[in-house]
This record gives sequence, C-alpha cells and structure tokens, in this order.
Amino acid sequence: MALPRQGGAMNIGFQCGVGIGVLAANLINFGTEKIKGGWGWRVSLAMAAVPASILTLSVILLPETPNSLIQRGNDNQKAKHVLQRMRGTTDVQAELNDLIKASSISKAINHPFKKIMCLVG
Repeated sequence: MALPRQGGAMNIGFQCGVGIGVLAANLINFGTEKIKGGWGWRVSLAMAAVPASILTLSVILLPETPNSLIQRGNDNQKAKHVLQRMRGTTDVQAELNDLIKASSISKAINHPFKKIMCLVG
C-alpha cells in the first residue's frame, strides 16, 4: 500500500512498468525469432526469466499490509501501527474497526471460492 501522497505516482509507475515490459517482450521476441536451430524460443524464455526472478525475490522486501496482519494473525496493534504510519495520522481507529469487521465477515463464509463461482447456493 502506498502512502496517500504517493498513491498516484505508484499507480502511474506500475502502468508505465507494464507498458515498458510489454514493449521489451515484443522486441525480445522479434529479435530472437531469427535465431537458427530452434534456439529462439529458449533464449526468449531465458530472458523473460530474469525480470520474473527479480520480481519474485523482491516480494521478500514488501511490507505487511494492515489487512493481511489482521486476516492472518489477529495482530490488531501491529495493524494499527502500520495503518498510522501509512496514513500519517493517529486517528485510524474507525478504519481499523472496518478492517477487523470485514475480516471477521470473510472468515465466517464457508467455501468462499465456490460461492464466487456460484457452485454453492
């Protein structure tokens, strides 16, 4: 979750990253398609594995979100501290209560994915 003053920049950065990634993938595929001996797809796949590996390993550096702290561990105080740091104010109790209530409602639902897919009435 981004800080409020950085939310728009994070969104634009993400969109630009996706666009640049699509362009790079197309350029790589265009360049590797001409490789003889059937190695083009191997080189293309290996080059795609580099940024995928970087993204996968960088997940370790991501901070916990207040929602994930509440959902997985019921650590409301730590969630409140993270929420206060993100919002830049100490007045976050109403939002924290909303997160706790939403978490308890979601935990009470049996077979949520089946309900989403309309398999259980």
